[in-house]
Amino acid sequence: MSSSTVKTDISISPVAVMHWFRKGLRLHDNPALLHALSLVNNKQSPGEIYPVYVVDSNCYQLLKCSVLRANFLLECLQDLDRSLRDCGSRLYVTTGDPIEILP
Repeated sequence: MSSSTVKTDISISPVAVMHWFRKGLRLHDNPALLHALSLVNNKQSPGEIYPVYVVDSNCYQLLKCSVLRANFLLECLQDLDRSLRDCGSRLYVTTGDPIEILP
């Protein structure tokens, strides 16, 4: 059987991608997120992206930060959500231990 007669009927399922933000809260210089966006924006097999940020109340950085630093984090998360909404997505924010929250 020649390669031209081989039928390739591979069904392409939709892609679902979760991106966990930990430190880099920007879109433009985040290669992992840009790759995830390219996967879900594929015209042959469009999918969904679920950008997630987990506020870990046991995190040393949050326990020891000032009010100004906590406010800066909140503003960064709001800006990230606006940027994601411009791309047709949104930021999902939850609280707790990431090991228990994330699949």
